[in-house]
Amino acid sequence: MTDKRNMGIDTLRGLACVLLVAFHVIGEAPEHGLRLDWDHPFAMFSALFFHLRMPLFAMLSGFVYAYRPIHRGEGGKFLTGKARRLVLPYLFAATAFAVVNTVLGGAFAVPLGEFWQVYLEPYAHFWFLHSILTIFLVIAALDWIWPRAPLQVAIGFLVVTSLLFLTPFGGEIKLFSFFQTPYLAPFFALGLVINRMEMAKVEGLSRQLVSTVLVGGLVTMFAVHAYIVLSDPGHELLRRDFVALGLGLCFSGALIMHRFTIAPLAWVGQYSFSIYLYHMFGALGLQMVYNFIGMPDASLGLALGMIAGLGAPIVFQIVTLRVGGVAPLLALGLKSRRKASPRAAAIPRPASAI
Repeated sequence: MTDKRNMGIDTLRGLACVLLVAFHVIGEAPEHGLRLDWDHPFAMFSALFFHLRMPLFAMLSGFVYAYRPIHRGEGGKFLTGKARRLVLPYLFAATAFAVVNTVLGGAFAVPLGEFWQVYLEPYAHFWFLHSILTIFLVIAALDWIWPRAPLQVAIGFLVVTSLLFLTPFGGEIKLFSFFQTPYLAPFFALGLVINRMEMAKVEGLSRQLVSTVLVGGLVTMFAVHAYIVLSDPGHELLRRDFVALGLGLCFSGALIMHRFTIAPLAWVGQYSFSIYLYHMFGALGLQMVYNFIGMPDASLGLALGMIAGLGAPIVFQIVTLRVGGVAPLLALGLKSRRKASPRAAAIPRPASAI
């Protein structure tokens, strides 16, 4: 991928960020977030897009990986890049979040003797990085073995991971959040397939068929999902069943194949990795305010939560890049830009990791 940003992809990143922050502000159950009943419009809105948030993040990761896959002779460079871009900021953000929660007595407080779990088992929202790193390693190995068949590798990966999605594969293996990896893998795979189809210039009937299947599946399965949510707001939504797989693939895939540009969302999307890492800090601070002043009106609470969840990470990234030194590397996985021109420093254009 060139240095010029892909506005369509950034728009979808921004959309995924908005849905992610809204989900955590609203809360996944009446005892979380804004403490809303299942049948509250905001709660039902969050449930309607339950099968889009993380599948879209994973599919975008697969789509972007296709621009810079592993190449033979560059395995060390690939692994070093992933460690810099994902592992370092994960260690920094997860440690900071765990420390803050533990000191302040937050919901994600960790006893000192169990602090190792922050890094080796699912913790808060950081499980995504465990699972996506595993997927990167698996697809990199496949691309290294079959370097001349990228599209076939992607299609095969999609078929196998979709089948595993519908099985108990992964079970309750918490080490590096492995039990969540089969949940993300098919969505990552479809993003890879779509990009490699585009790079292979697959047009005509084949592309039209894929588009028709995705759009048709989206309309059909979203109608079923919406009926379930609206008729039974408290219905448990499963992450791994046929509806979750079909709707996640069709919804995210249709958006990527027919991507569009909305400037405000694209601007937010430039900061998607920072928002993913640090949005819960804003939500935690807001929750502390709520505990002090009492819960506000739901609309006001959602507005304040969105501002805090999206705004705080964006400000943090801009300030961190201006501070320079090792701070951008540790906190964001980005190289320092202090030597850049004043305009470049004022308007950072980071390459998002997810």
